[in-house]
Amino acid sequence: MDEEIRIGRHMLHFEQEDLLVMEFHGDVEDGEMSAIFRVHDERLLALGRIFVLADVRQATAMSRMAKGEGLGRPKPLPPHVVAVVGAPYSIRVLIELIARATKLLTGGATTLRFFETIAEARAYLEECRRSWKPSVPPPA
Repeated sequence: MDEEIRIGRHMLHFEQEDLLVMEFHGDVEDGEMSAIFRVHDERLLALGRIFVLADVRQATAMSRMAKGEGLGRPKPLPPHVVAVVGAPYSIRVLIELIARATKLLTGGATTLRFFETIAEARAYLEECRRSWKPSVPPPA
């Protein structure tokens, strides 16, 4: 299950069928977010659920084009859970804005939480996976 997918300087891999780990390194350039969303959305639509650990501790910025690359995503997206690790305030705001825009444009419901450590994020995602019921949103 641990196939690595490289998109620019960023790494994605599925640790389990429904657990996607994303590691962001440096700037997110034009075209990279749409490629990341394709990997994410393909699995989400196939399974009806996905849990994401997004490690942004080494992320620096996102290009203007990359910020809008979620606009063409499939509608509606099933609910999914994202645990973000190490986001400074400016990146938290950006991630929250992208999540809100995605919800408005795709009808998808993303449960988004921020954590300081990988261990905290993993514990949260494991609890979400254990308690997941398709008709009930995960804990906020």
